[in-house]
Amino acid sequence: MLIFLFEAGSSIVIGVGFDAKQDAWLAILLALLGGIILFTVYRFLFQQYPNHLFTEYLEEILGKTVGKVVAIVYILYFFYIAGRVLRDFGDLLITTALDQTPLIVVNLIIVLLVLYSYYLGIEVIARAGNIFFIILIILAFLFFLLVFIDQLPKAENLQPVLEKGWGPVFKTAFPLTLTFPFGEIIVFTMIFPFLNRKEKLFKIGVAALTFSGILLMLTVTLILSVLGPTLSSESTFPLLDTIAKVNIADIIQRLDPIALTILIIGIYFKITIFYFGGMYGLEKLFQIKKNKRKYYLLITGGALLAVSIIMAEGLTQHLQIGLKIVPSYVHLPLQVYIPLILIVINAVKNKLNKHKSSLQQ
Repeated sequence: MLIFLFEAGSSIVIGVGFDAKQDAWLAILLALLGGIILFTVYRFLFQQYPNHLFTEYLEEILGKTVGKVVAIVYILYFFYIAGRVLRDFGDLLITTALDQTPLIVVNLIIVLLVLYSYYLGIEVIARAGNIFFIILIILAFLFFLLVFIDQLPKAENLQPVLEKGWGPVFKTAFPLTLTFPFGEIIVFTMIFPFLNRKEKLFKIGVAALTFSGILLMLTVTLILSVLGPTLSSESTFPLLDTIAKVNIADIIQRLDPIALTILIIGIYFKITIFYFGGMYGLEKLFQIKKNKRKYYLLITGGALLAVSIIMAEGLTQHLQIGLKIVPSYVHLPLQVYIPLILIVINAVKNKLNKHKSSLQQ
């Protein structure tokens, strides 16, 4: 449920795959397959060190000094992406509902909630996920139902399939849609050690990824069928624009709260899980004592709030950085390249250790 809520997160807010126009569903499907492969990589690494966080077994594989430096990079990465999603949250609410409220006030509210969630612990966060998962599914069902009752979808908006060939589909799927949202599941390597039934990790993880990917694919397809490829790709928040068109007998209309609730639930869990990955990694790396945790919560919470405000001058620049620069220069190295390098180094070290032990015998 946490994986599903996390994957839904800001990807539904901003929308993914629209650069492929009416073939967006194909781009999401390809990216989902890539995401499952990445999840297999993360799970394989975890199997080698089943009681360690990702930031802990970096030191085991790369050595203490290099491993600690790379671990700090990943901790900063988790905090930075939490800040990016927090900015998504603030811009969304200011643009759609609270246009007279300063961004810092909106973001401060969610930061306080995230800090309190971390203070309560991962089990409380997961139990909250059980509740909000049901709420989100019900709201998503209502969204689909009302759009179809109003007969808004038009099949012609989804045609022709592969009008410009596979090129735009692959370009949209890799790296953007692969890294956002599917590759971001790397942060769950900071949660895997908490699992009671680690043997079910792969089965449940792939099922959750597939479920979230299919829902995202169906949502994007529905948006395309209502708005058309051009409007969908140009819209800042396409889900809101889609549900705003619902008008059933002049009675059922102005359904923005449904979309906003879906978005707020997803974004809250995404920020919380990224913050948890960063903060818990920091605690373990520097062996922070529990009685000093509250001070670090205030420091990191303040930094998270500040980063979300200063990372971009406005929504346009924020989206430009997030969709054009971050996937290639931040996500790809940390989600794909480094984990693959870790597998190679770990395999070489294991082989050398076996060779050494056989010589000693």
